[in-house]
Amino acid sequence: MQAAAQNSQINITLPDGAVRTYASGTTGLEIATSISTSLAKAAVAVTVDGIQHDLSDPITADAKLSIITLRDEEGLEIMRHTITAQLLARAVKNLYPTAKLAIGPTIENGFYYDIEFKDPLSTDDLEKIEKEMRRIKETNAPIVKTLHSKDEAIAAFKERGEPYKIDIIERAGQDENFQLYNQGDTGFIDLCRGPHLPSLKSVGVFKLLKVAGAYWRGDSTKAMLTRIYGTAWRDEKELKEYLTQLEEAEKRDHRKLGAEMGLFHFQAEAQGSVFWHPKGFTIYNQLEGYIRRRLRDAG
Repeated sequence: MQAAAQNSQINITLPDGAVRTYASGTTGLEIATSISTSLAKAAVAVTVDGIQHDLSDPITADAKLSIITLRDEEGLEIMRHTITAQLLARAVKNLYPTAKLAIGPTIENGFYYDIEFKDPLSTDDLEKIEKEMRRIKETNAPIVKTLHSKDEAIAAFKERGEPYKIDIIERAGQDENFQLYNQGDTGFIDLCRGPHLPSLKSVGVFKLLKVAGAYWRGDSTKAMLTRIYGTAWRDEKELKEYLTQLEEAEKRDHRKLGAEMGLFHFQAEAQGSVFWHPKGFTIYNQLEGYIRRRLRDAG
């Protein structure tokens, strides 16, 4: 942000070039409300000088600002981030109190959360977790951010028995402004860079897809965690279209087609190894020969 304006006034430049003056400390939500009530209802976050912020963050200096809604790709990603950190994580803690939360980022078309469970989790358990996520969503609980020192953040997660969160905080190159998000008086908190939706009321539709294994920090000497994958969209139509795409892609999966056509197969005992059948090895040799000839001619 630029230097603070005099007399505790700040100038906010909107995407259309218009400049509006507000009191220093005005929040993104208050600015959206001053523009229009409908925009305030649709707003989920703001971008201030190119950096995303929660709607509740005070703005204390002159800045360029834009309002983010769910119509924007940024807004969709923020929704997915909120779902993994505030719905999936809380649902898991409700159902499996001894589970330990690690990290829950967004990915293309969705999100995942790495979690340590006392007992193995399977794909069959996802329906139960989804059901609890939907129950939590229906509460429309506000999502509130508070800022804490490193010692305060560590203490909060020590109290909750969350060693992975403590590890993240201890490794962080900062001593202040750790962002903890909560849902009122539920007792649930999560450490997150944000921003998040202002409340669960803005959450669209979601579906948990699969589980996989993942080492903490990608280190095979550390604990193996369970990674829960999911996807989220603005409405049922978008979700259905995406799930249809996944189904069609699965039908065309080379591992499936190769086995059906008798070209090759894989075995669980040797993951990553291809076992060629006569027809498949013939095709492989022909392709290899073609590539060698092209390289030779090009040289």
